[in-house]
Order: sequence, then structure tokens, then C-alpha cells
Amino acid sequence: MKEWALKYAEMGLYVLPLIPGQKEPATANGFRDASNDKAQAEKWWTKCPDYNIGIATGIEYGSLVVIDLDRNHKSGEDGYETLKEWQRENGGELPETWTSITGQGGYHLIYIDDEPHGSRRGLYEGVDIRGEGAYIVAPPSIHPDTSRRYEWEQGPGECKVAWADTLVKNFLLGPMTPDGEKQAFSLPETIPEGGRTDTMIKLIGSLRGKGLSDEAIMAAVSAENEARCVPPLTDKELEKTVFSALKRGWKVERPYTAGKDKGNTQTQTNHSLEMVTMDRAEEKAPEWLVTDYIPRYQITSLAGDGGSGKTTVWCSLAADISNGRRTFLESFLPDGFGGGTPQKVMFFSAEDSFEYTLKRRLRKNGANLANIFSIDIADDRFQDIKFNSVFLERLIEKHRPALCIFDPIQAFVPPDIRMGDRNAMRSCMAPLIGHGEKYGVTFLIVEHANKQSGVWGRKRIADSADIWDISRSVIMAGETNEPGIRYLAHEKSNYGRTGSTILYAIEDEVIQFKGYTQKKDKDFVVETDYTTRQAPQREEAKEFILDFLKDGEKEVAELDEMAAAMSISKNAMKNAKAELKKDRRTKTWSIGYGPNKKFFIRLVDGSPIASEKTNE
Repeated sequence: MKEWALKYAEMGLYVLPLIPGQKEPATANGFRDASNDKAQAEKWWTKCPDYNIGIATGIEYGSLVVIDLDRNHKSGEDGYETLKEWQRENGGELPETWTSITGQGGYHLIYIDDEPHGSRRGLYEGVDIRGEGAYIVAPPSIHPDTSRRYEWEQGPGECKVAWADTLVKNFLLGPMTPDGEKQAFSLPETIPEGGRTDTMIKLIGSLRGKGLSDEAIMAAVSAENEARCVPPLTDKELEKTVFSALKRGWKVERPYTAGKDKGNTQTQTNHSLEMVTMDRAEEKAPEWLVTDYIPRYQITSLAGDGGSGKTTVWCSLAADISNGRRTFLESFLPDGFGGGTPQKVMFFSAEDSFEYTLKRRLRKNGANLANIFSIDIADDRFQDIKFNSVFLERLIEKHRPALCIFDPIQAFVPPDIRMGDRNAMRSCMAPLIGHGEKYGVTFLIVEHANKQSGVWGRKRIADSADIWDISRSVIMAGETNEPGIRYLAHEKSNYGRTGSTILYAIEDEVIQFKGYTQKKDKDFVVETDYTTRQAPQREEAKEFILDFLKDGEKEVAELDEMAAAMSISKNAMKNAKAELKKDRRTKTWSIGYGPNKKFFIRLVDGSPIASEKTNE
């Protein structure tokens, strides 16, 4: 038990000791005592090696949500068969994920989701949900009724825990009546601890269906919480685990359920059938955060080689916007034009600490520091900032920045996304476009440029063509042949002609505008002798590997594919991987055997919840 408890804690799971051979917690505060601190787990299971193991679920405990499929031979309930029937009716199977077999022969399907899900009993026949305020019994614990051990059917070391996709979320919403409406909902007189969050979330869905505004729903839920919940949820608990459900997108209109005609395998989806005719559609002229270069409410990419000054560029832009000044990109404007009201800027940097680097650069470039917001990379919450995460949207909704900066892009891509796969990045970054219009925020995303010799423009955007496609504006940064002079070439604009290329220098970490040119990225790439300023290929490969693994473990094949796309030679990669392994900065391992064998690699200093390492 101790070995498994320590293994779970090391992976980032929140474990808690359960009474030996039972399901009840052995600590005073139940699931609230759950911890992913390996030292704490060591204390618990050293004290009593026979403790069963619990794993807490919910947003605060690793964002786990578990589908519990009971198989009760006495009552005849079989959650496994219920799920199979639901999948047949809804046209698809839930994604493969960690699956444990319970002591009674049922199953726990474990998923990750960054929005809260209430814990519910009897959501379907034989199906319970473990989400907020709950925990599951984990292998190799002993079941109190059967004395059989819980065991992994497929778990750590065999597959990754999967993110809850649309099909999973539809299943978690519960059954529909034949006409597609949710089953009737009514509030009980008393709502005990353990069912409060789920009941309040259901109340939100019911009130949304009646057409109430978010403000009215929050007021009604708060009142019912005080009147019926025992004890009432605190304001903090309501905000974190209940009101966040308002973002799920329930429709006021009667939902439409896709029929299953002969030969139709379409998944059932709830959508309004309303559409907009073009005579009623609003026509808007483009708005600019930075005239001609950065359009408002959209995504702009800033890409360039290492050392081209990208960080100082965005620090300068952030400083000017925070003060309402004209940016150095707008030097072509007459005096008195550009700038305006000081605005908020939000940034997230996975490469530089604001304590040691970024605050200084922002200050030197004249920023109004009170208007600039961030979360440091050392903060545990930083790992939850992803392009499609609810946490990011909450931050944007609360602070309403005019500009939000991500540096570099790889740090904010969810771990299940392969950047080289077509359309993967488009779907991952799509939520930003919705946030732009909804909250009035513009996004600047910083990327490393492809170092392949003799390519320019679109081909220099590393990792994914989707990044170029989804960006409404693309700016390439680089160095000219003139010592100390760099350039920003405007390579793409969806709202007009591209702007002139800006020439600039960096003096004492401050941008110095040097003029404009009509040359583009291609011109500079062709005329610049890259060999005089590129690092040796092995060092370049090492830098690439360390950067690529910042967000967690990767399959070695995926790492090699990305390296090839960036024209890093196989020999350089081989030598770089060997050096990093020798220096104990990376670790590799394999899973499977024969033709199914796969190799993985990660940074030695750990990663978020990920597959356990085997065959190292």
C-alpha cells in the first residue's frame, strides 16, 4: 500500500489514508486532508502500512472526475452495460483512460477536466459520478465486502489519464427524456453535505433553461444555498465550484437532439437552430490595438530566433499600452496620434521570472506597473494556464486586460495536444477568439522561429501551420547584417496591407526605434549569414529538447518529428539526448513490447499528472 501511495503522490495525485480494509477516511477531515505531498504520504503509511488508499477528486484535487460503474449482482444493476447502451445511442465511445476494477467487479473511469462536476449517485442506472467533494478507493486497496483488491485494468504506465472530451461531458450531464429535454428537476427540502455542489449546479441548469440572467441565477442559487444546504456552501465554494458552471453554455432555447435515421451515426448534440441572415448581421471595420500591426480582439503572432529580442519587444509594447502611449511600431503616425487611455496588460512567461527579469525590463521601458498583471512560473497555478482552460478565462473575465501575452506558445498548449497534427492547434487556440470578442482582449503569442536555413515567412513558424492560419497578424523578428540592428517584419495581415518592417536596437534593455524598411523576412534571411551566429547544432538541439519538454513528458517519436521539422539533424539530436541523460537533466523509458513498444522522455525535475514510468 505504501509503495502505491507514494507513487500516486509523486505523480501529483491527492491521496488520503482510508481505514484498513474499509472505504472510510482514517483522518478527521476526510477528503479535505488529501495531499500530493510525498512526505505526508510517507508519514501516513509508515504509521499504518495497511491503510487503504483514497484518491480525492474535483478541481482543487488534480481536476479529476471519475465515472463509477457499479455491478450489483443482487439488484441486477450493471453500470457497465448502462454505459455501453448510452454509447450506442450517442454514436461514440468514451476516450481510453485510466480504468480500475473495483473490489465488486465494477469500474472506475478516471478523467481530467478543468471545469467542476458535482458528485452524483444514480446519475444513470448503476452509474455514480465522483467529482467535487469526493474521492475514490484506489488499487491495491481491499474491498470491505468481498475482501478482493482493487486493481488496474489499464492505469499508470499503460496509458495516460485522458481529458474529458465532449462525449464525456455529455455523459456527465445525465440522461435526456425522449424529446431531448433534461429530466424534471426539483429541490429537496434539505440538501446534506456531499450533495450540495451537484444540486446547486443542477439548479443553475434549470434556471438557465427558464431564461434567467446570470445575475438572477447567482442571486437565486445563493438564497437556496442559505435556505436548504446543511451547512450552506461558503461564498468561496459557491464561486469556485458552482458559479463556474455558468460558463458551460446551456441554451435558453429548447434544445435540438439529432435524430438517428437509418444509416445515421451522428452524435446527439444540443444546439439552437437559430441562424443570422446577412441583412441583419452587423458590419464592423477593423479596430487596432497597435495601428496596422495588432488588431483588437484577435490573435497576433510574434515569432523569431532566439536572441532576436522578442521578450524586450513585448515588454515595450506592454509598457506603452499600460501608459496609453503610442508604441514604437506606430512611429509613422504624426505627433498627437496613437496611444490613448492607459489599459491593463496581462502576461504569462514560462521563460523568464518577473522577479529577476521581466519587472526590470517593463520598468526600464516606462511601464505603469500597476496596470500589468501576471502569475509567476514558480506559482503552482501556472501549470493550469492553458489556451483552452477555464482558469484562463476566469482570469481574463476578472481583470479584463486590453492585451494578453503568452511566451512561448508551447508552455500553454494542453499536454494532450500534438502541435504537429493538422487542426490540433486550431481547435486548441479557438477559445481565445471567443474570449477576444466577449471580454475585449487582444492576444499576442510569442513563438520560436524555425531555424531551417533558406526558409522565411510562413515556413518559419515553428511546430504547426495552424498557428499561422489562426493568427490574424504575424510579425517576424530577426537580426540584420548590421551589428546591433534588428527587424520586425509584418508578414501577414487579414485586415489590410502589411505594415512596413521596423528596424530597432536594444540599449540597456530598452527598445530604440531606428526606422522603417520595405524589406521582408525573406530578404533578411537570404542575405544574412546564419552560420556566423548560430550555436553549434548539439547545443541548439539541447535547447530545443529542454524547451519542448517544459510542459511534461512526450513520446520520443514526437520529439524527433518536431526536431526534423526544425531542421535539427538526427546526429545532433542523438548527441544532445545522450548528454542531457548523462547530466541527469532528462529521463527516458519504454512502455510495451515488440512492435507496440514506445519510448518516452521527460525532464528529471518532474511534470504534472502523467503516466508512471516503467522499464527505465
